[in-house]
Amino acid sequence: MPAPINRRSFLKTTSVAAAAASASSISRAATRQRIRPVVISSGNGLTSKNSDAVSCVQPAFQQMTGGSDVLDALIAGVNIVELDPEDTSVGYGGLPDADGVVTLDSCYMHGPKKRAGAVACLKGVRTPSLVARAVADTTDHHLLVDEGAQRFARILGFKIEDDLNTDRSRALWLKWKRRTDPRHCPDPASRAAAGLQRELLCTGQQR
Repeated sequence: MPAPINRRSFLKTTSVAAAAASASSISRAATRQRIRPVVISSGNGLTSKNSDAVSCVQPAFQQMTGGSDVLDALIAGVNIVELDPEDTSVGYGGLPDADGVVTLDSCYMHGPKKRAGAVACLKGVRTPSLVARAVADTTDHHLLVDEGAQRFARILGFKIEDDLNTDRSRALWLKWKRRTDPRHCPDPASRAAAGLQRELLCTGQQR
C-alpha cells in the first residue's frame, strides 16, 4: 500500500514539476529562435521566374521568414512554376496526356492544422495547388478528380481555360505522338514519301 502524501510533499512535488515544464518551454522557444527556415525545391524552383525575375524559392523563403504560414509561403513559390510557360512539368504549358490535353494534379497537406486536400486530372486551371488548398480549407473531402475538380474550381471563381497547352508543350506532344504512333501520326518526311509512293502507284510509275 503506497504511503500517504501530505500537503507539504504535494506542493513541493508539483512546484518542481511546474519549474521543469517551464524550463522545457523556454528551451524549446530558444531552439525555435535559432532555427532558420530552409526551402528545398527541384531544379525548376530556381530556373522558373516571374515577370520580376524572381524564382520560386525567393518569395517562399521571404514569406516564411516574415511570419507567414509555411504552406501559404510554399504555394506562393509553387505558383511561379505553375504559371511559367517555359516549364513543362506542371501548370500552364505542362506536358499533355496521350490525348493532347493538359491534366494537372496537386496535393496540399498542412500538419499543424491536420488538413489535406488534393485534385487530380484537373483541366483548365493554371494553378492546381490553389484548388487543392481550397479543397482542404473549404470541404470535407480529401480528393476531387477530373470534372468534379473542375466544377469545384469554377464554383470558387477560378478561371477555366479551354486549353493549357503552349506552342512548346504542343510541339513536344506531337513529337511524342509521331514516335509512338507513326502509322496514324507520321512525321512530315514520312508523309511526303507516302504521298509520292501513292502518286506513283496511281500513275503506274512505281519502280
